[in-house]
Amino acid sequence: MKTESLNGISKFFRYTLLAVATLYVAVYLILVFFRIQYPFELEWMEGGSVHQVIRILSGQKLYVSPSLEFVPFLYTPLYFYISAFISRIIGAGFIPLRLVSFISSLGCFFIIFLFVKRETKSNFFGILAASLFSATFRRSGAFFDIARVDSLFLFFLLTALYLIKFKDSSKSYVLAGVFISLSFLTKQTALFMAIPITLYCILSNWRRSIFFIVTVGIIVGASTLILDYLSDGWYRYYVLELPAQHSVNPRMYARFWVADIIKPLPIVFAASIFCIVAQFLKSNKKNWLFYSVITVGVLGLSWMARLNRGGFPNALFPTYAMISILFGLAAHTAFQFIQIAPKGKQKLIETSIYLICIVQFSMLFYNPLHQIPTQDDLEAGRELVNTMQRIKGDVFVPCHGYLPAFAGKNRYADESAIAELVGIFGGGPKKEAKKIMNELMQAIREKRFSAIIIDVPADSWLKWLRKWVEKYYIKQRPAFYDKTVFWPVTGRKVRPQVIYVPKTNDTD
Repeated sequence: MKTESLNGISKFFRYTLLAVATLYVAVYLILVFFRIQYPFELEWMEGGSVHQVIRILSGQKLYVSPSLEFVPFLYTPLYFYISAFISRIIGAGFIPLRLVSFISSLGCFFIIFLFVKRETKSNFFGILAASLFSATFRRSGAFFDIARVDSLFLFFLLTALYLIKFKDSSKSYVLAGVFISLSFLTKQTALFMAIPITLYCILSNWRRSIFFIVTVGIIVGASTLILDYLSDGWYRYYVLELPAQHSVNPRMYARFWVADIIKPLPIVFAASIFCIVAQFLKSNKKNWLFYSVITVGVLGLSWMARLNRGGFPNALFPTYAMISILFGLAAHTAFQFIQIAPKGKQKLIETSIYLICIVQFSMLFYNPLHQIPTQDDLEAGRELVNTMQRIKGDVFVPCHGYLPAFAGKNRYADESAIAELVGIFGGGPKKEAKKIMNELMQAIREKRFSAIIIDVPADSWLKWLRKWVEKYYIKQRPAFYDKTVFWPVTGRKVRPQVIYVPKTNDTD
């Protein structure tokens, strides 16, 4: 085949790859436009996140003794305080929290791009890496833009890694320590990443590593002591003690590697290994040390989180981000290696590499329409809120406590937070759970709620709750008559199912 024809074919597939890759970014941006304004949960714990922020806005403490009125999530508080700040400007609700996550996700794309651009001096490979991470949107749970802590946590983590890798000065190590600490204050599992980062710092420049270690030690240590003191010990209980009691899901020992990484990302996984080996063969000791140590660290972090019985694919954020960087570097390295091939075959090999990359991106295809709530979902949610508004008195919705608040009612502790105390995720029932259960039993026995709306129970404590409710309340009607509406588009598939009202003398 003529050289001109091969050049044309190679160029065509290069631009095709670029178009396919950036299409994922464009689709994500379009999805955010429709999702960010949806006034109900996209994922079953979003309402609980809003509850945390509203509590901050009301001037109340976040980490307190658990009660029927409020149980905090097991996360460090920075995401909620930043979201509260935004809420003061644009108003409370889901939008400010999702806005923080969306901007953070764009920051993650940008840091991944900068990583590869800095290493390769190529915008093309930087865009390829950032686009690959955006393509993992569905595989990592479609969490990039929702009211959860993950995107902000990852942005701070990636920023710390970038500073350590490319800004070789005492000041940059201090800044990296600040950002890894901010990541910890967003999601405490970030502290796990301080171990491989510290190891890299010591091995690459042990004198300078002191600046990183001391910074992390001061910020994490001081913030933990202060927050624990201000909360009378409850900060330590929720952030450190309860998560440590989570049990292991044994299925995830192998499933993490097979279902989460190798099956959806076989080419990226192979490229990541190739990249690290290539760094070693190039005798670039510092690069090899950084990417091997940090990759092992993020794999360990994600694996540890997926082994958690309450783990979800959002735990894959750090791993997908890191192997996206390695993918961009590996593609660039592959193009360098083919320069030693005969000139007549170089363009043919280039075309093959582009095709392989296109295949990998195609394997991550998802239907974006499934990630957008429908108009029927919106109308069903509004009708349920209107139904609660017509009920005189309090309405208890344990799995979706934000809904009564939307109807102007009192809100109560979220089911997902109570489940931690009950021991659904391991460690058995906590003594604090008994207090809440007694409060709840008394409220139901006294028929304090004018209505109770519960999901079809899957967890043991919700099954117990339904049995207890049915002793004093009677089924009035389904929350929705349409079986297809108001399901969250990601995460646990739960929705309000049955409306119970107090039994009267005639129905006792």
